[in-house]
Formats: sequence, structure tokens, C-alpha cells
Amino acid sequence: MAEYGEPLSERELEVLQLVATGVTNKQIAHRLGISTNTVKVHLRNIFAKLGAESRTEATMIAIQQGWVAVPQEEAYPLPATAPPLPPSLPVPLPRHRRAALLLAALLAALGGILSWPRSSPAANPTGLLPPGGGGEQGQLVGLGEGSRWTERAQMPTRRAWLGLAAYAERLYAIGGEGPDGPSSSVEVYDPESDTWSRGTPKSTPVAYVAAALLGDRIFVPGGCADGGEALALAEAYRPATDTWEKVPSLPHPLCAYALAVHEGRIYLFGGTDGDSYLANTLVYIPEEGRWEERSPMPQPRALAAAAPLEGKIYVVGGYRDGRELTTCTAYDPQRDTWESCTPLTMARGGLGLVPLAGQLYAIGGGGWGGYLGFNEQYVSAEARWIAVETPLTREWQGAGIALLDQVIYAAGGYSDDYLSLTLAFEPFPFRIFIPATER
Repeated sequence: MAEYGEPLSERELEVLQLVATGVTNKQIAHRLGISTNTVKVHLRNIFAKLGAESRTEATMIAIQQGWVAVPQEEAYPLPATAPPLPPSLPVPLPRHRRAALLLAALLAALGGILSWPRSSPAANPTGLLPPGGGGEQGQLVGLGEGSRWTERAQMPTRRAWLGLAAYAERLYAIGGEGPDGPSSSVEVYDPESDTWSRGTPKSTPVAYVAAALLGDRIFVPGGCADGGEALALAEAYRPATDTWEKVPSLPHPLCAYALAVHEGRIYLFGGTDGDSYLANTLVYIPEEGRWEERSPMPQPRALAAAAPLEGKIYVVGGYRDGRELTTCTAYDPQRDTWESCTPLTMARGGLGLVPLAGQLYAIGGGGWGGYLGFNEQYVSAEARWIAVETPLTREWQGAGIALLDQVIYAAGGYSDDYLSLTLAFEPFPFRIFIPATER
């Protein structure tokens, strides 16, 4: 994985010089005799190494560094008294030509932005959560041969900030926010046939929710309703009968929280009630049918993600006061205590977190405050995060993330527009089946 500050390779310089001329990825691929997917990989590495967030910004850096070469006959002649330039360096553009090139690049980028079909930016539901937009439309990358990510059939309804849960070899996408506001949609994905179907809608449309399977019910607590009102209402869906029922409400209105299931109980962390960021820890005790307050997190935050690992529940990332967070804290349900853990490599809000084979996978959640160039894996034995590939770069928040049969699924999300993408990540490309023996 490329890192900021690393030098560009010769091929990356070639790609960057072509980018500066305004050609498309397809044209670059044709000129260099490579695939468009390879061009996208080179661009991702270029952006990461330069700290750039767009083609225009990368072009500006290339001009500042003198990497953009123009034929000698196109440049204005140098004064006779000027010392000769070293033969290994390209002739720099005159200042007014630099300005003209930058203006042309900016106008081209603006034209692309204005011509891209999109809905209105996502609403700011409480005044405390970030509004949609403000970033660039994400790019699908790395879905070619050799990638562990694959694209599946798209959801019927494009949306973000939804709940996604697995039950009986199916995925259930519930609620979320689309172009028309909070949604009540229930859509069911069958990985075997790669098809989506519809279930009975939720009675109350909600966004900024999560979904948790407990027994034979999928719980969807709280959420943000139309107009940005945070709700205390909690409902549960029974996939076997395709029916909804009310369950005990939260102690107070709440949305944009982190949710995890551990040892038959639902744990809910942080979020917002519409007036402030919260640090609350709530646990749902099904045998008693009630929510219980536990020790709060060290700091309040919304849009974090939570997952159990080795007897603890990790709560990572989040958003507060206009910025995404790298924060990592671990909750011990037995002791009702909190401790710090290794922060994420990059700040992420609106991410998903999945436990698999003793590791944690942080998916998405970037683009408001920086460039999303990779996902992350927590190596528990070494207590560190390492970069893993992402199918979307630049910006990707609010996707539904769930694990089914050793595959991590991501449905929908927001990337300067609402998405209907369904993506699957297989960390382990090979599986070993040990046949049963008879005595």
C-alpha cells in the first residue's frame, strides 16, 4: 500500500503527466498499453503518495514540482542570458501558462461535477452530524482479477445510513436515508442466487441506524426520523414470518450510534439525541425485556462502529465537532470498564466494523476530512492496524456492513450521492473443508 511521501515510480509519473493533459482513464490505458483497472490502481497510489484528493490537485502538485513536461517548441524561449537547464529536467511552463492550465483543469473538474447525476446532498439530520456531499464521487477500484472484492447485484433502493444483518443465509437491509429522506424499506439479498427481494416495510422510516440479530429477530433501535428528529422507538423484524413488532424503547432518543451483539445481548454506544454528542453505553437484556445503562465511553462521539473480539467490544472511529476520529476504545462487559486501544491509521466516521478469524475489519468511513484510500484490519496479536484494499476510494460513508459465511458484505452508502452498490470481500480466498469420518 502506497504511503504519503513515497516517491512516484516511473510508471506513476507517466500516468500523472497524462492526467495533467486532461485525458480519461481509458485514454491513458490505451496510450500506455495497460488496463483501465491498472490505471485506477496507479491513480490511487499517486493520490496516496502526494496527499492529493483529486486529479486537479494532483495536477497542481505536478506543476509545482516541475513534473509536467511540455515540448520545447511550445514553451516561450528563455532569455539569452539565462543559464541552461540541466538536460534531465523538463522545461517548466511559464507562469501565465501554468495559470491557464490550472484554470482549464478546474473548469473541467467543475464541468464533471455539475454534469454528474445526483440527488440533493444528504440532509444534516440533527445539526451535529455532517451533511452529505463536500467530497468527490467515489471511484470503484481494484475489482479486477486478483482482487478480494467483487461486485454483486445492486440493491433495489439506493440509500445510506442503513442497518444490515445476516439471518439464515440471507442479508437484510433495513431503513436508511435515500434521495427522499428516511426509508422504511426492507430488502433481502440471497448470495447464492445473487438476487434481491423485498420484505414488509418497517412501520417507521428511520436513518442513521444499525441492525442486530438476536435469536430469530433483527432489532433496529432508535434512529433519525424525517426532519432530523432522534427517536427512542425500537422495533424488531422476524425474517421467518416477514413481520414487525415493537420492542422496549430506548431510555432516550438516539441515532448515529454504534451497535454490537455479545453473548446474547445488544450493546449500543454513543450517538446523538439531536442536542449533543453522547458517550452512553446501553445494553439490552432480552430475558428481562429492558435497556440498562452501563459505564459511559471515555469521550462522546457519533457515527462510530462496534464489534466483539476476544471477550471485549471494540468501538472505533466516529465523528464529533466537525471532524472524523481515529479513536479506539475497548469495553469489557464483565467488568463494565473501558480501556484504550491502538487508534485507526486514518480518521473514519460512518464506518463498519466486522470481526472475523480473530481480527477486526474496518470498512469505509472516510472522505469528509481526508482521502479514503484503504480499509483497515486490526491484528490483535500485534495490537496494530494494517491497510487492506478498498473497492471505493475518495469518499464512502454510511454503508451497511455485515458478515455472512466468512464473507464481508457492504451494501449502499454515501459517496457524494446515495449508492445501491452491493460489494463482497473475501479475506480468505481459500477454504479448507475437513470431511467427517465414521468409525
